[in-house]
Amino acid sequence: MHIQHFFTPLACIGLLLLLATTAQAAEEIEIPLSDGSDAFVTRYAAKGDDLIVWFPSEFGKSPRQEPIAEALAASGIETWLPDLHATWFLAVGRYSLTKIDPGFLKEILQAAHERSRKRVYLMAPGRTAALGLSAIRQWQIEGLQKDALGGAILLHPKLYARTPQGGEAAEFVPVASATNVPVYLIQPRNSAYYWRSKQIRNKLEEGGAAVYLHVLEDVGDGFYARPDYSEEEERMTRKLPDLLQRAVMLLSETTTVPLTAARMQEQPGTTFPEENGSTSAALLKPYRGDRDTPPLSLETLDGERLELDDYTGRVVVLNFWATWCPPCVEEIPSLERLRELRHDRGLEVLSVDVGEEPEEVRTFLEDKPVNYPVALDPEAEAFKAWNTYAFPTTFILDRKHRIRYAVFGAFAWDSQEVLDAVDALLGEQTEN
Repeated sequence: MHIQHFFTPLACIGLLLLLATTAQAAEEIEIPLSDGSDAFVTRYAAKGDDLIVWFPSEFGKSPRQEPIAEALAASGIETWLPDLHATWFLAVGRYSLTKIDPGFLKEILQAAHERSRKRVYLMAPGRTAALGLSAIRQWQIEGLQKDALGGAILLHPKLYARTPQGGEAAEFVPVASATNVPVYLIQPRNSAYYWRSKQIRNKLEEGGAAVYLHVLEDVGDGFYARPDYSEEEERMTRKLPDLLQRAVMLLSETTTVPLTAARMQEQPGTTFPEENGSTSAALLKPYRGDRDTPPLSLETLDGERLELDDYTGRVVVLNFWATWCPPCVEEIPSLERLRELRHDRGLEVLSVDVGEEPEEVRTFLEDKPVNYPVALDPEAEAFKAWNTYAFPTTFILDRKHRIRYAVFGAFAWDSQEVLDAVDALLGEQTEN
């Protein structure tokens, strides 16, 4: 089920936030775990029958989550905010939670039900979503009680075993297709994962899960937690308590949560190995895909037609990006410098903005002059055809337009290491 616009303007939000000021004060509790640790949890008590356990992202808890939890408690939904980083003395970071045993998350979920006797809903963002689904599955295997679990609320989940390099096929973590509990999937539109949200939904449905996909316009992943939020992201954060109430209500009306886990196919592990994602040019690795170069035919900001075939005989650096993506913006100047340094020797930079309006892109680039073509991919058709999953993703094509490098993440494109790789391609003869 796809829920594009689930709620109308919400006058009740002001009332919710007003009620939150009269809710019980947050309580710090500790949950004993089987490894001898105590999980640190901030509990927002409520009198209703439902309880959300909101696990943090790999970047930890945010003070901006506290008013959301207070508003949920005021509406009757008890909310727990476990601090996984404090529990295991972990530094926050992209892969900070990857080595945690999902069994410990299961113990927190189970404790939430046993202490409150309420129906528990797991909520997990980003990479934590895979841990959360694995925890639910383990709970099913070890004896999930009837009416103990209501389902899962996933915020912009990252369910790939690792972020695919450009041109590679996506490999999901095994639990993605071994999930059979109802799932409410919240996906911001300002995200590369928005363009793969239906694929993610379909993968979850393979195990029998009923999945409700709710797209949020004009916000990015982690909009409710980031300190650098936009005005629209702040407005959506204020609406989030009401959205989550409706998610709980919808999940509670879905078919009964299965007490038996879905079958899991034998696949690689569920953790996320360290990926390429920093700004180091040392991450420029040879292309690992096994497919031919896709075609490229798009309209540019200038109203002209960009055809990849028109650049035959030139080395091409093809960059997929979006204006809302900070790493994409970061690398624009070095892409321009790379073009200036090697254009006369046969290099061209081609830029593809994904999913945005021409005027939006044009206004954004006014103070960022670039001399390379900027093409528009409003429906992400080229983004998908080139098997791209993240922003920014860049392909480097040789003079015969064979893909030689495909990487995601921001680069210093005028660094010596990149120039050496580009010079090697420029030195190749087209008849080879």
